[in-house]
Amino acid sequence: MLEADKGGFMLTNKSVLALVGALVVALTTAGAVVQAAPAEAATPRISSACSSVPTTTTEYDGVPGPIFYKRLQCMASRAGYGGAIDGQMRSDAWFFVAKRLAVGGYYQSGDFYGSEHPQTIAALQRWAAAHGRYSGPVDGVWGPNSYRGAAWALNREF
Repeated sequence: MLEADKGGFMLTNKSVLALVGALVVALTTAGAVVQAAPAEAATPRISSACSSVPTTTTEYDGVPGPIFYKRLQCMASRAGYGGAIDGQMRSDAWFFVAKRLAVGGYYQSGDFYGSEHPQTIAALQRWAAAHGRYSGPVDGVWGPNSYRGAAWALNREF
């Protein structure tokens, strides 16, 4: 308890221990409640539908098909795409592919396009080159080597 001491207060050993204990409990509880979540928790998770998407053979033959585009949709889901993982690339899927590539610094335009835009293709080429699987020109034009490089990286992304 507190005892009067010339106009102030003097703490006894018991009261000091009680205050320290209360402070520890308060700080521990507050830390548990207010503790910030890891940065990755703020990042949208990949769609659960992506767990059943097989690897794409585009990595070997350079010919895109539905599985290649499903993998692109899975990449888009990591940036907030919530649409179907069905291999049908719609404008929202392309938009979120571009946003995901911007996170890594591969997308260099300030505008995100909702189409298979040359800026998005160039970003995919940069991304494939960064993975060591594309050495052609970063020109925003699909070709077999661009598809192979992007598919190789997509097959290893998730």
